[in-house]
Amino acid sequence: MDLEEKSLEQIGDRCEECGAKLTKAEIEAALESGGPALCTVHADEVVPVADEDDEFEE
Repeated sequence: MDLEEKSLEQIGDRCEECGAKLTKAEIEAALESGGPALCTVHADEVVPVADEDDEFEE
């Protein structure tokens, strides 16, 4: 079993949601975060799981 941490070395040049061509900054952000490859519009829609839990506790 391979438990070694893996990182993305290559990523597509298109948004995985809408297919828009990604800018250099968007590609770098996806590489740094470990993916997915999203345009700025769709990356803004991503909500971390921890934030979702906080909403239900209020």
